[in-house]
Order: sequence, then C-alpha cells, then structure tokens
Amino acid sequence: MISIRKVLWALPAAFFAAACAFFVYYTLRLAYVNLADAGVASHRQAGMYIGAVAFPLASLVFGYLSFRCGKVARSR
Repeated sequence: MISIRKVLWALPAAFFAAACAFFVYYTLRLAYVNLADAGVASHRQAGMYIGAVAFPLASLVFGYLSFRCGKVARSR
C-alpha cells in the first residue's frame, strides 16, 4: 500500500529530477552554441559565462535534492 508520506516525498523528487534534466539540457545547449560557432553569441558573452557556471551548478543541486527526496521516499 502506498502511504501518503511516500507520495509527499516522491512528488518533490520528481519535480527536482525534472528541474535537473532541464538544467542539464541547457548546459549542453550552451556548450553547443559556444562550440558550434563563435560569432553566433558574441554580443552576449557575459550571460554565457554566468550560465556556464550557474546551469551545471543548478543541475547538480537539483540532482542531489532529487536523489535525497527519492531516497527518503523509498525508505518510508
């Protein structure tokens, strides 16, 4: 039987997993845009440098949170 606590921990785990996947996608997209053609985004270099740090960091944080919430949901 599924308890309400499992559901209450599984929902944030799914949300954090989706957020992690989103930021992984944007990290890969940013790397592709930077490596494919240097002139495409030359006018917005500052934002790309911020994204190069923020997107992988956000994906790691959301991945960790998803892992921890999923672990708690499985143990209850």
